[in-house]
Amino acid sequence: MTDGFEASDVPALRRDLLEWIRDGRGLAFHARMSHSAGTMLGQPEYDGHPGMMRAYAEMLVAQETRTLADAELYFVTAEMTELVQTAAADLPAFPPDAGDFPTPAGLIVYETPLVHYERSELTALVIDGRLAFDPGDGREQVGVSACTWGPYDAGGQWRHGGVWMSFYRNRAEMLAKLHHDRDRDNLRDIVTRLVPDNEYGIQFTADQAGKASLEERLAETDKPAYTSYWAKHLMATLLLMRQPLVYQRAEPIRRGLRRQLERSGYPTGDICILDARPRQYTTVPRDETGPAPEQAGTEEGGRKLSVRFPVRGFWRNQWYPSRGVHRPKWIDPHWRGPEDAPITHPERVRVLRHHPDQETPHAQADA
Repeated sequence: MTDGFEASDVPALRRDLLEWIRDGRGLAFHARMSHSAGTMLGQPEYDGHPGMMRAYAEMLVAQETRTLADAELYFVTAEMTELVQTAAADLPAFPPDAGDFPTPAGLIVYETPLVHYERSELTALVIDGRLAFDPGDGREQVGVSACTWGPYDAGGQWRHGGVWMSFYRNRAEMLAKLHHDRDRDNLRDIVTRLVPDNEYGIQFTADQAGKASLEERLAETDKPAYTSYWAKHLMATLLLMRQPLVYQRAEPIRRGLRRQLERSGYPTGDICILDARPRQYTTVPRDETGPAPEQAGTEEGGRKLSVRFPVRGFWRNQWYPSRGVHRPKWIDPHWRGPEDAPITHPERVRVLRHHPDQETPHAQADA
């Protein structure tokens, strides 16, 4: 099983990426991997051209250096990631604007991969100290485990600005596919724990016609193989951060690592952890050696809830005794069920029934 990330890993992941870029390994990696640089820059006829690949790589490392240096740090727990995936499935593709991002720049790391996509199998090889990939005959699943975002204006061409997102996979996933220790050691020397996988840039626009056109293009590429689909999952994360369903807490960098970062001139801000549960503190009396009592289930309507599930926001016709009237009251999204119960995501099923007064089936209700 691939090793996942923990919240305490995030500051070191940022530091290692910056060092990887600054010592030249990042530029060399991106220059070798930028075969589609021409297409990315709107000139597909230059795909594979060494000069274009080098120029694109230089743009990438400059962009990522700025982003990582200013990034706020975020970590998403495995349960919260599952909630994001469920929410993203119902989220229409949309063009974001600056107000959708909690900070101008950020690095967000997921405990488990946010998105999986399938591509032709590639085996990482190190030849003469350089990373290469040997295409196989099969298909492989690749997990996207981290993302950065930062301001980007395409060299001044985007009048209203935009955002650049870089997506990363877990190096452990690549190492697990190698068969020889020497290959694994070589790969560790060439890439960091977060390995760049792909990028996505999108411009902000205030023009309604432009937004409509962009929405149409995003809807066409709302599939796992496209980076716009990955970006939608990031946006689902950021949108959920504003909901009461999500618990946020700040975790300081552990003291030893903080001192190392301070000496090297790296940022030492707290890590923002996004979770589907509140933080729990357990106190066990010193003279108690038996197991802790189980938490009682939540009683609701005479039945005991054994799972925890999200409830969407809704309007309730609330009675106000002092005024003697009913008035609509908005109920925020919230959780039901015990805090320590397994989280489930109820599915909505539309039931089609035949109405006796109609000749065709009619959608009666949501079950």
